[in-house]
Amino acid sequence: MRCHLCLQWSWQPLCKTCLSTLLEPTPAKRILESGLKVYSFYQYSEIANLLHTKHTYIGAKIFAQLAKNSMLPFLQQFDFPKGAYGIPIDDHVRHGYAHSAVLAKELKSILKPLYGSLRAQNHETYSGQKLAFRLSHKRDFISTCNEGISVVLIDDIVTTGTTLQEAQKVLEKNGVKVLFALVLADAKEN
Repeated sequence: MRCHLCLQWSWQPLCKTCLSTLLEPTPAKRILESGLKVYSFYQYSEIANLLHTKHTYIGAKIFAQLAKNSMLPFLQQFDFPKGAYGIPIDDHVRHGYAHSAVLAKELKSILKPLYGSLRAQNHETYSGQKLAFRLSHKRDFISTCNEGISVVLIDDIVTTGTTLQEAQKVLEKNGVKVLFALVLADAKEN
C-alpha cells in the first residue's frame, strides 16, 4: 500500500517517515470550564483529512498508528493510580468499528480499556454543529462503571468540550474519578 500522506510505498497506512516528521506530536493542554484537563497532540487543521478516515475501513489502522505515535508516549510519563482505566467516549460501533475504542486499545499497556462503559443515548451528529446545537442536544450518557475507580477519557477531537464535560459529570456523579482526557486533535485553533 501507499502512505496516506506522502504516497510512498509502506506496510502501514502512514509511513515511518511521515509519522516522525509531518506527524510529530506537539502536546497541548486545554482546561475546560468544568476544570477537566484535555491533552491533545495535533491541531485539527493539521490532521483533518486523517480524522475523516474514521468513517472508512482504513481509518481503524490510521487511528491506531496516531495513538501509538502520540498518546502512548505521552502516557508513559505519568505515574497513574493503581488500576487506572481508559474510557473511550461512546464506543458504539459504527462503520465496522468504534474509533474511540481503537484509540483506547492502543493504550492498554498503561490504561485498561473499559469498553461499552460510557454510551450516549442520543446519537446526533455533532460534526460541524455550533455550541448552541451541542448544548440543546446533550449526549445523555449512561455509565456502567464501578464506583471508586480512576479513569482517563479518550476521544478523537475536542471542539467545544461539551461532550467531554458531560461525560465527566455523569462519571463523577457515579463515583468515578476522572483524571483527565486525551484527544488526538484540538479543533480550537490558537
